Amino acid sequence: MTHDPNMRVSNAEREAILARLHAATEEGRLDLDEFAERSRQAYEARTYGEVERLLADLPDTGGTLAVPKRPVPEGPTELRLKPTGSSVKRDGDWVVPPKIHINATGSSVKLDCRHAVIRTETVDLDVKLLGSSLTVVLPEGAYAIDDNTEVFGSSVTNRATYKGGTAIRFSVTGKATGSSVTFRHERRFLWWRW
Repeated sequence: MTHDPNMRVSNAEREAILARLHAATEEGRLDLDEFAERSRQAYEARTYGEVERLLADLPDTGGTLAVPKRPVPEGPTELRLKPTGSSVKRDGDWVVPPKIHINATGSSVKLDCRHAVIRTETVDLDVKLLGSSLTVVLPEGAYAIDDNTEVFGSSVTNRATYKGGTAIRFSVTGKATGSSVTFRHERRFLWWRW
């Protein structure tokens, strides 16, 4: 892909150019003075036209400026919540691990996954609830399975059942005594979302 020579160069692309110049120096294609001069020019460059000449006499790497990818952290493998007589909430841009353990007594737990980062196809919730409430707000298209929960004087409400497709699956297992468990999607009224 050829870039318009008048288009501005981003900081990430500038870093990729410097990485290419550094690699050329290590290979012996540039000496240290040439590397220093070209690096200075790369930092001062504003457009693709200005940086193309810095790389013109170096081997082509496919015709594009490759921006090195930063490794994406894997994130946690599990989350353990053990509230007693309190309220716990996870919302916003949080990373949902594949396994969540909730051991709650007299507490309220809300897991809002609408804007969360979910890297797995399934999220398993292992619950032990005593006089507590658990609400899980699923992202659009996700569904919940609640077949393996032992319920004693509790209620389990699943408003996010399977409707087909290959969406993310939330499953819950464990025990709920005198508690409530709710799976739902985002509620909407006019401009409010919750």
